[in-house]
Amino acid sequence: MKKIIFQFIFIFLSVFCCQTVFAQNNFLYKRELKGIQKSNQTEWYKINVPIEVIEKINTDFSDIRIFGVTNSDTLEAPFLTRKIMQKSENQKVDFKIINSSKKENAYFFTLEKDNTTRQEEATNLIKLDFENTNFDWRVKLEGSQNQNEWFEILNDYRIVSIQNEFTEYKFTRLIFPNSKYKYYRIKLSDKSEKQSQNGFKNNEPKLNSASVFLQKTIEGNFEGLEIISKNIEVNKDKKQTIIDIELTHSVPIDFLSLEVKNDFDYYRSIQIKYLLDSTITEKGVIYNFVTLHTSTLSSIEKQNGSSSFFINSNEKSKKYQIIIDNQDNQPLDIGQLEIKGYINQIFTRVSPSDKAISYFLMYGNERLQKPNYDIVRFQNTIPTDVTLLELDSEQKIPQKEVEKVTPLFENSLWLWLLMGTIILVLTVFTFKMMKK
Repeated sequence: MKKIIFQFIFIFLSVFCCQTVFAQNNFLYKRELKGIQKSNQTEWYKINVPIEVIEKINTDFSDIRIFGVTNSDTLEAPFLTRKIMQKSENQKVDFKIINSSKKENAYFFTLEKDNTTRQEEATNLIKLDFENTNFDWRVKLEGSQNQNEWFEILNDYRIVSIQNEFTEYKFTRLIFPNSKYKYYRIKLSDKSEKQSQNGFKNNEPKLNSASVFLQKTIEGNFEGLEIISKNIEVNKDKKQTIIDIELTHSVPIDFLSLEVKNDFDYYRSIQIKYLLDSTITEKGVIYNFVTLHTSTLSSIEKQNGSSSFFINSNEKSKKYQIIIDNQDNQPLDIGQLEIKGYINQIFTRVSPSDKAISYFLMYGNERLQKPNYDIVRFQNTIPTDVTLLELDSEQKIPQKEVEKVTPLFENSLWLWLLMGTIILVLTVFTFKMMKK
């Protein structure tokens, strides 16, 4: 009896496991690599990944591979990914404050380069640290080799510090072209000096330190992202300016430049968001935007009419949103927008014996994990002069049809009969056990 019951239960469970799917790990797209040289040495090559490919792959490049294909075999070529990002390095140059003085309505601070420092070493950045917490001052920066003859470097330059219960903001950096002076003289004058004979209004500058640097900037390798629509709306209830942007492709953004046409001073909080998803409700579509970057939009740091923001995002989206908090201020007049993304590069290594075959960049395989190649640990061996390969046009790879197993019973009546039979057998078995 027990054997019969187990057989019925097995059949019953098999009915509910009515479909089995057999699938293979397949790539959706491929592009042939053009330009591999048939030489007798192992060589490195690089590929600039197009935006159209970035849109279709994972941001960690886990779903791509490079294959060399022959009529009888497939060879996987190792690769690594890289992008040249914008960054700055500050190399400190030893200076000390040797003089602090006041003349009429201006304050002067003189800096001298340390004797142990190479005199030919250039500088282009001075960071000022004041004990004062709230000020708006004008700066004139001069340089000299002997303190007798002074040369103007910056004039009518502005530094600001704002600290209250609502906000905290400080801009006290002097940025100037590369200079090799032994002495720097900083002249501070109050913004309201022309309107007031008292000048600084009992807020005399108290300079704690002045640090001098040579700032070296490595330029990022960017490409522009096409904007297909831009909508600017002022929400009076929320006191915000909302800018909705739609791109041609769903890709990460790494750089945003925003033009402000107004010539008055402003200091606003700014948020940059991306569209995560949307929900359809009875009242319409609700969009779920997630914050990517928060910063300050300030007239102090505006250059050539625009403010720039480095975002360095890994989130892909076609729709982005910029929110400017106006508080009780007049909304800003927004002009041109520029959005860029870093150019992603793939480096691969090909040995002489494998150069006779055709190579393809294959992508769109969601089931793959990120590969683990040895060359990732030896990136310093990649030469600086690497041949750039061209990518052929995209080809869709035909997918195998999913094999479907027909259910054991297509008619639901058979299921009910089977269930009834099992219940009847179990009931009979139970009564027999009770009599015993």
